[in-house]
Amino acid sequence: MRKNMRKTNRTLLDEFPWHETNLGSPSNWPAEMRGVIDAIMATDFPVCTGWGPDTVQIYNDAYNAIFGDKHPESFGAPLRQTWPEIWEFVSESIGHVKRTGKPFSLKDAMLPLVRSEFPEECYFDFSYSAIKTLEGSTIGVMAIAHETTREVVARRRNQILELAPRGSAAVGIGSFSGELRDILAQNELDCQLAVLFRLSSDNGLPLEAEWAIGCDDGYIDALRPVVAAGLSRGGRRMVDLPDQIRREEAAARGCLIPVGDRDAKLVGALLLVPNSLVPIDSSYFGYADLISQKVHSLLHAAEVLHANMQATRERMSEQSAMYRFLFENIRDGAIYTATDGGPSDREIILAVNRRASEMLGYEPEEMVGMQRETFFFPSDGKLEAALQERGEDGFFSGELAFRTKDGQPVPMGITSNLFELPGGEVRSVTIIRDLTAQKAREQERDDRVRMEALANLTRAVAHDFNNLLTVVLGGLDMLDERLSEGDPNLPLIRNVTRAAEEAGNLTNQIMAYARPSQKKVKTIEVGSFLQEIRPLLESALGAGNSLAIRSTEVSGYVRTDPSVLTAGLLNLATNARQAMSNGGALYIGQSYPGRQDLYPSHDGYQLPASEHLAITVSDNGTGISEEVRARIFEPFVTTKAVGEGTGLGLSIFLEGIRAAGGDLRLSDERGNGATFQVLLPLVRQGERDTERDEAAVGHGEIVLYVEDNPHVRAQTTLMLEQLNFSPVVARHGREALAIARSDAHIDIVLTDLVMPGGISGRALASELMSIRPGIPIVMTTGYDPEGESGAGNDQWVLSKPYSREDLADILVRKLDQM
Repeated sequence: MRKNMRKTNRTLLDEFPWHETNLGSPSNWPAEMRGVIDAIMATDFPVCTGWGPDTVQIYNDAYNAIFGDKHPESFGAPLRQTWPEIWEFVSESIGHVKRTGKPFSLKDAMLPLVRSEFPEECYFDFSYSAIKTLEGSTIGVMAIAHETTREVVARRRNQILELAPRGSAAVGIGSFSGELRDILAQNELDCQLAVLFRLSSDNGLPLEAEWAIGCDDGYIDALRPVVAAGLSRGGRRMVDLPDQIRREEAAARGCLIPVGDRDAKLVGALLLVPNSLVPIDSSYFGYADLISQKVHSLLHAAEVLHANMQATRERMSEQSAMYRFLFENIRDGAIYTATDGGPSDREIILAVNRRASEMLGYEPEEMVGMQRETFFFPSDGKLEAALQERGEDGFFSGELAFRTKDGQPVPMGITSNLFELPGGEVRSVTIIRDLTAQKAREQERDDRVRMEALANLTRAVAHDFNNLLTVVLGGLDMLDERLSEGDPNLPLIRNVTRAAEEAGNLTNQIMAYARPSQKKVKTIEVGSFLQEIRPLLESALGAGNSLAIRSTEVSGYVRTDPSVLTAGLLNLATNARQAMSNGGALYIGQSYPGRQDLYPSHDGYQLPASEHLAITVSDNGTGISEEVRARIFEPFVTTKAVGEGTGLGLSIFLEGIRAAGGDLRLSDERGNGATFQVLLPLVRQGERDTERDEAAVGHGEIVLYVEDNPHVRAQTTLMLEQLNFSPVVARHGREALAIARSDAHIDIVLTDLVMPGGISGRALASELMSIRPGIPIVMTTGYDPEGESGAGNDQWVLSKPYSREDLADILVRKLDQM
């Protein structure tokens, strides 16, 4: 019947020997049958009908493509004879329609049809419906079909276009291989078997498999030489599978897809073997080309991405290192937290630098994970206001009180900023600075201002009060002289006189505190000094108490004002006597304390860096209350009854000791008694002053003395001679320069600062230093030395008026310095 392939199906219908079939002659066919057949022959839509018990097929021209090479033999043939490969499915479907009379349809149904030599996958949208007579009996079946093979296969194969890397940090094949496998594994027909090999960078031969679909390790090993041979041939790389490894469900051939990098160097090879139903034709080659293009595109993109990510990582690493360095090394505390940004949210610490943890008394790792509430006091209105402001504005800058690990409040300057991460999470960076020292400085400044105002007031009041007392005492003296012994008014007059004298002593003590004075600092040997004032200390303690000055081998030389030290120790003895009303003992000892042995300063005062000797004064009295401890070194603070003390003793002692480079401190140990530590700057061997008699302080050193005032010049010259110096006198600067330029020997220069004649003391000192470098110079002036002289560290100043002792002290110290 091949000659009939060119005939139309209408012609085949008219010429077919129907009488040889069980349908009989067309003239005997029911009218409904003839009508349906005429209708399908006239339509361009593929329609096939089946008649009689054998379902003899009559179909139109549009249906020929579905039969393929089976047409025209299939025309007029029983259905089972034409489609034995799908008879089981078709017979069941048609039987259902014949039995029930109800239609049956499927969409994109896959039917493995043999339309030429081999079975192949075919897809259809089709429906079966019953053909009935007017009486309702079923006489045939109509099949309306639309082949969707091309669309279904294209849709399936186009899934490869969805291939994209999942953000893996891998480079090369590894950047997308997993995603490629997932997509190919879903396409079992085109990828019945699949293997992705990595290739050797040395010889290009396949190495280990990145992954495989439908293959075990043994099968992969068998495929490796097949792939190697295919790669060596070049061109379109179709490979034939050896008979010994062919599988029934898979095709006998495969498609080899080489994978190259941006430099065209092969790095991998993908072998695809389709299902035996899939023809390896131009369509399949197109699918392989699509995979190749997509893989190469992704591989090249991955390489570019990797290069960009590497550069970005390097930049981020540098930035991260910089930020980490700043975070760890800034002088302020830094706290990084997770937060919602609201005032009532839970704010959790994610990171903290060591400075912040030290401020709050923790280790850094302790603070990670802790909540904000841990570091603040409950019901802190300032904190709530700060969080509200930060939540509204995104930042807060101000001052808050933090709570340390041991529960102590610490004033902190704080700057806190909110920011949002790309994922929407909110973070905060908070910078804190401990304001304790700043607050202390501010308090100290305020105290100085207050005390200066108080000092000015007390000086004015004491001065005027002393004037009044002078009048009162003068009048009382005259009354005392006029009254004879035995006069009944004399005891009253003398009581009033004693009261006035006590008032005078009180004002003088107030003046001593309010009026800054030049301290007479000297070098003393502590052990002998304590023995010298022992009688005074015993007198201050009274008969009911004992004094123990502990002998020690550490007694040394210190620089201090002996009068200040004497008055201070007497004050401590007097206070001890009051605390030991029932009798007790006062102990005085000496030591060379290390930093760990120093008592804490009540106001954070920092000792000069030089070494110190400590005089420890302890009693076993009632101790000092917490209230008094907090203010013990403030002026006018006293525990004595009214009229028994002014409360100035310890504050004056502290001022004098600090002026000489030492300090006065109270032990923080609680219990019976009190212990004070008097710290004095130590003078080592070779640095000690040589104590001199007032009548013979110098050793004949030659002093170039420059003074324009004749009265001052004469008086000072006499004092220099009495102090065993040899003065060479100049009346002005020019005369002094002439002496300096001569061969005259000069040990030290004593010059007035303000002199007529165009050369001031400062200018003279500069000229003298150029003529005789290193020569010691002392200036005298009646002006404020800091304001007028501008003297440097090597130019000492003696303020007028000065005593012979003052003159001797500064000259000896300046000479000993050289």
